[in-house]
Amino acid sequence: MKKVVIVILSLVVLVGVSSSAYAHPGRLDKNGGHNCSAKSKQKGLCTGYHYHKKKK
Repeated sequence: MKKVVIVILSLVVLVGVSSSAYAHPGRLDKNGGHNCSAKSKQKGLCTGYHYHKKKK
């Protein structure tokens, strides 16, 4: 029984860690993208201009 609990807890932790994503602030322009802020660059969240939505 103890092994079952350990396996279940391990799976829960693994799924929780592997599915986490890091968001960064910033509004989108008419092309569906934006430049990263200095703070986002320092945190390694992005490197420059990038898109979030496809161009229309």
